[in-house]
Amino acid sequence: MGKDRKHMRKVREKRIESVGKQIDKHEDKIEKEKGRKDTTRAYWRKEIDEKFSKTIEEDEEYLEEN
Repeated sequence: MGKDRKHMRKVREKRIESVGKQIDKHEDKIEKEKGRKDTTRAYWRKEIDEKFSKTIEEDEEYLEEN
């Protein structure tokens, strides 16, 4: 069991880091790019707010518990 927790901790830490990078990329797109039909600035903002922020919060909660 301890091995699984250690592995999950590592996975979550890496995911927090990669999601942070993805948020940075999206924020750059919001600032620099105009947007297209299906990928507008509002879409990128929504994705950051709903998807990425939620993932980071869940992973940080997991790390605090374990």
